[in-house]
Formats: sequence, C-alpha cells, structure tokens
Amino acid sequence: MSETSTLKNNITFLERDSFVLLTELQNLHLWRCGLRTIKIGAFYGLTKLTHLYIVNNEMCEIIPGTFENMINLENLNLAGNRIEHVDRDMFSGLFKLKYIYLSGNKLQYLHPDTFLMLPNLQELNFDENPCLQIQTDRNFIKSHSLSHLDISLCNISSVSVETFANVSALEWLDLSNNNLKTLNINILTPLPKLSTLYLYGNPLQCDCQLQEVWRLFKDRNMWPGNHVRSNTPSEVNGMVWAVLDKGQCLQDNIQYNGDYKNYTDTEISFSYKYTKKFLKNYQVPIYAVSFIFGTTDNVIILIITVCKKECELFPICTSLTWL
Repeated sequence: MSETSTLKNNITFLERDSFVLLTELQNLHLWRCGLRTIKIGAFYGLTKLTHLYIVNNEMCEIIPGTFENMINLENLNLAGNRIEHVDRDMFSGLFKLKYIYLSGNKLQYLHPDTFLMLPNLQELNFDENPCLQIQTDRNFIKSHSLSHLDISLCNISSVSVETFANVSALEWLDLSNNNLKTLNINILTPLPKLSTLYLYGNPLQCDCQLQEVWRLFKDRNMWPGNHVRSNTPSEVNGMVWAVLDKGQCLQDNIQYNGDYKNYTDTEISFSYKYTKKFLKNYQVPIYAVSFIFGTTDNVIILIITVCKKECELFPICTSLTWL
C-alpha cells in the first residue's frame, strides 16, 4: 500500500503503533477527522512515508518526538489546526523534509533555530497566523536552504534588518496583507537571490525608504505580485507604487512633482514593465524564431506559386510538341 486517506471521520486521537503494519505506506492523509492528540509512537514503522497531511483538525500541540524516525518524510502539512507553539526539536532528524505547511493555525512564536538542521528545506508557509510574533531584534528563522517563505496575513507591523539575515537562499517572500507601513532597503541586502517579494495589501507609506526598495525591484527585475498601493501621503493614496518614480527625496521627506495622478491600476502596470524587460532580455532569440518561421512561410508560398504556373503552362507545351 502506497497511500491511505482518512476523511471526515471521528478520530480524536492516534494511539502508539496506529500504523505499524503499514510499512510500505508513502502517503497518509488525515483530513477533518476531529483529531486532537497524537501519541508518541503513533507513526512508528512508517519509515517510507514521504507525504503526511494532518489538515483541518483540532490539534493544539505537537509533542516533540511525534515524527521521530520518519527519515524519508519530504512533505508535512499541518494547516488548519489550532497549534500555538512549535517546539525547537519538533522536526529533529527529518533530514529529507522539503515542505512544511503551518498555515491557518494560532502560532505565536517560533524559535529561530527550529528549522536550522533541515538541510533540504525549501518551503515554509505560516500564512493566516494573526498572532505570530516577529521579534525585530533577532532572526525570525535560520535556514541555509530555504527558498520560499510565506508569512502573509499574519498582522505583521514591522520587520528589521535582523529578521531575514539568516535565510540567504531565499528567492520568494510573501509579506502581503499585513500591517507594514514601510520597508527599509537594508532588509533585502542579505537576500541576493530574492526575485519575488509580495507587498500588496499593506498600508504602505510611499516615502524615501520605499522609493529605494522600488528602485531595487526595477534593478533586479523583481516581481511584486499584485499591485502594491500607496497609503500615504494623501496625494498618492490608493495609487500603485510606481508613483514613487515621480517622488523626490529632500531631507528624508519625499515630495511629488509633475503628473503623478495618472498612476492608477489600469494605466500603470508593473507586470507590463516586467514583461517588457523580459522581452528585452530575450529579444534576440525571439527575433530569430520569428525570422525562421517567416522565411519558411515565404519559401512555401514561392514553391506553391511556381508549381501552379508550371501546371497552367503544361497543356500548351504538350500541344506544341505534337505540332
């Protein structure tokens, strides 16, 4: 057996050795079962398990050691529970773990070293944890391999240079739909691989700091997802943040000059600019493909035209021969 699913059953707890006979099991789905407690040893014997989904249950706590000896686990989904705390050693020994989903829980605090010993970790999802605390005087998390981090819808009001200082492999960061008012460009300095940063849905102040971030986006061809809007100052309220191009910083205060009132959803599209830059970077191969197809079409048309004329002349040539 490679997969088993338990959906909408009344299973409030898992006892020790619950799956001990399913040694070949690779995928286990526990969806909406009312599950509240998992005893230590419940997953004993599942050494070949790669995907474990404990989704939309009533779990408030995961006891350290719950996932012990699950040496092949790659995907762990704990979304939609009531987990408030993640023990520092919860994922100890899960060296093949790549994806962790803790979305829609009640997380309050994470120890920075919780994910440090997971050498293959690629993606972490903490979205929809409105009580999650991000300390500005220390690292949020530490990981040498993490490439995707989602902390959207977490009621985050500030991040600092220290927050992402130890996730240098990060390529994709979602900070959307929080309460961020500004963003210091130095926060992004330790993230040389970052290519996507979602900031939409925040009450951003289009100030000098954010202007530097905007310019970094353009320089790196970074992608911000949906339209990022300005919240303050009042004259640019509701406009997409491309309006920062019209701002001028004087003594740390930004002033808007010129025609900036046209920076609206329909008239200024970052995706358009991004696509334009993409086409510019790859215009040589694009033109080459167009040239090849165009030339081929012309040759085919020429051959058809010549053959048609020969067919029209053939009867005449035949009658002249007989004469």
